Amino acid sequence: MPGFASAGWGRAGAPGREVSAPSARTVLLIVGGVLVVVAALVFTVVSWGGLGIGGRAAVLLALTACALALPRPLIRRRLTATAEASAVMGLALVLLDGYAARQAGLGGLDQVGTEGYWAVLTALTAVGAAGYGWWQRLRLPLAVGLLTARLPGLLIVAALGGGAEDYATALIATAAVDFVTLYALTEHGGAGTDGVRDRLGGERAAAVLVLGVRAVGGGWALLGGAIAVAHAVAAVSWAEVVPAWIPLGLLALVGVVFCRAFRALPFALRCSAEGAAVVALIVAVGSGLRRVMPGGWLVAGYAAPAAVVAVCAAMSCARGGRWVKAAGKAGAFVPPTGVAAAVGELVSASTALLLTGVLVLPDIVRALTLPAVHGVELWSDGHPQRWNWEVASAPLVVLWLFAAVLAAMAVLRDRTAADANADRLANALRNARALSAVPALLLLLVALRAPYGWVLAGATVGSLAVVVDVVRRPGAALTSRLVASVAAGALALLWSWADRAAVLAVWGTFAASAAVLAHVLSAPTRGHRTARPTARVAGAFAVLALGVEAVASGVTADLPRHVTAFVVLAVAGVSAGAAAAWHRTPGRDQVATAVEGTGYVLAAVALALTVPHFGALSLALAVSGVAGLAVALRPDRRRAALVGTGLLIASSWVRLALAGVDSPEAYTLPVTAAALVIGHRRRTSAPDTGSWAAYGAGLGATMFPSLAATWTDPSWVRPLLLGLAALSVTVVGVRARLQAPLVVGGAVLVMVGLHELAPTVVQVFGLLPRWVPLAAAGLLLLLLGATYEKRIEEARRLRDAVGSMR
Repeated sequence: MPGFASAGWGRAGAPGREVSAPSARTVLLIVGGVLVVVAALVFTVVSWGGLGIGGRAAVLLALTACALALPRPLIRRRLTATAEASAVMGLALVLLDGYAARQAGLGGLDQVGTEGYWAVLTALTAVGAAGYGWWQRLRLPLAVGLLTARLPGLLIVAALGGGAEDYATALIATAAVDFVTLYALTEHGGAGTDGVRDRLGGERAAAVLVLGVRAVGGGWALLGGAIAVAHAVAAVSWAEVVPAWIPLGLLALVGVVFCRAFRALPFALRCSAEGAAVVALIVAVGSGLRRVMPGGWLVAGYAAPAAVVAVCAAMSCARGGRWVKAAGKAGAFVPPTGVAAAVGELVSASTALLLTGVLVLPDIVRALTLPAVHGVELWSDGHPQRWNWEVASAPLVVLWLFAAVLAAMAVLRDRTAADANADRLANALRNARALSAVPALLLLLVALRAPYGWVLAGATVGSLAVVVDVVRRPGAALTSRLVASVAAGALALLWSWADRAAVLAVWGTFAASAAVLAHVLSAPTRGHRTARPTARVAGAFAVLALGVEAVASGVTADLPRHVTAFVVLAVAGVSAGAAAAWHRTPGRDQVATAVEGTGYVLAAVALALTVPHFGALSLALAVSGVAGLAVALRPDRRRAALVGTGLLIASSWVRLALAGVDSPEAYTLPVTAAALVIGHRRRTSAPDTGSWAAYGAGLGATMFPSLAATWTDPSWVRPLLLGLAALSVTVVGVRARLQAPLVVGGAVLVMVGLHELAPTVVQVFGLLPRWVPLAAAGLLLLLLGATYEKRIEEARRLRDAVGSMR
């Protein structure tokens, strides 16, 4: 036929088959089996009444018997897939037989409760399907038996009218049966032995069966455990707590047995099983403690057993030296025999304790930030309300438990690690211990009703004590000590805002200590020619703290902002001088850079504080400009002269604006002439001097103030003269290939042109319809988009040409 020929069927070069022969066979068997089962179901529901009871039984039993008997002769003929499909149809017919028998009231089955009847039937079917599959050497009946075994326990609970804890018990009990079966296969039967491989048709099938039992049983146990945990946590009375212990205890038993009996299973699975048991134990004990502890101690009731289990598990890991690094895997656990339980307990208990810490974290954060919240009112209003610093006992207990567990784990890790100083886990545990112990100790003083000053002094003295220890011994365990010092110092700085005198004392003290710490840690040591990153941070913080001290001093003394700005500017100047001094010391150049950069930030803050007062702004710009010129005396900071000159020019502009000068050229032209002459002589004597250093300040001193005056001058004389001057400077820059005249002259010329064009543009826009500008803008964008690549290339050439100038 033409149609078949055009499709290329059955000839050379035809397209490859999209479905393989085994896949097509599987699809046919599945569809055929489903159709047979549906047909039997329709017959049972629709045509059942037309037969007598004997006929009904004979028909269904005959179909079931034929379906269950066919696999053996089919296997002999090597029709394994067909045998599997026939067996599954037979098992489906068994369930259908049970349904039909009850519907017909055979033997009074219609008088039996629905849930109880189906519980017994599914249990018998599950056992029968598993035995039948094992006997017939079939795989699918085993899977049917495994899945059907999920139902009897739940149906029995439904028949008895049980609650959530009963359903959880049924789920976990079903999983226990799965694990017993798995144990029989892996430990005694041996999934890899010849007998099991022969029964299941190969080693791969045996592995799939073991994996299926493990996955289904584990999922069922986790589901039951989740229900049991949720019920125990939500229980409000002993009548609800005690029944919840049954599934939790069963889950703990199953987890322990699974971890210790299945030694052939992967290490991670055994750890997970032990972890599930630990979670069940913690929840069970915590739910009981919650009933006997006072109100508000809900989380502490769960944190206490989690902390005890975590410490015991850590001791078990450390007792045999189990905390060692595997080759090529930093921080990995080497899984020898017996360590799976300890690792699983440690991970689960630590996770549970961490979750309890997360639950109390809002209360801890509220207690830690309460002085700062009061400080916001103090510094913004000046008349704060009275406040009480309190912390609840239960969250503090949880924090103490967390810190104690971290301390124990850090000590145990240090004892077992071959090189504790180089071990990452040991360092992390020490840092976490310091980070949690500091707030725990300080909040204990708050809980004991210590005065605010005592708590603040405790945080300050504690941080300084660690700094002194670091200065005396800058080598061993530096990171953990610095973490403790930073934690205590950060709390002291945060809490100091509740009192103005405290801010002055604490920030000044920490500025001095940070400077000393930067000096000590920046000293070159053997093997370290450069300063540690901590030294750079300490140096920058010292400058920042002095800046805060300056601002706080001005606010406390009721000084205006523009006066306070000069105190901050003085700190910035001192930091620049200190950076210049430190820069000469070998190995401390990085610390000097950090100090200098922070000083520049403070200078910018000081200038921002003077903006509302133009007189102070002019003076601050002048002082900053002089400081910039002083910095430019350093050989590596020559470009600072540009910044200093620009600041001086800006200062002169502000001063002229304050004086109400309408013609700034009279004041700026002499400066420009002198600056250009000096720049030209400097460039003549030193040909490597750039055009910006030689002419930038002189050109900007006149052109930019004159440009600003042009935009407010209605006369045409100034724009014309300024435009001619800018054009001349631009031409000179192009001919001499100098960057500064070209950029300054071109920019001023463009701005003058825009100034002259603006009234005309406004008038034209007023005459044109409103849609015309939009259309013109749209066309312009389309043109730019069409020639985008060309414009980009032209811009790059222009950039390269300007960049090549000096």
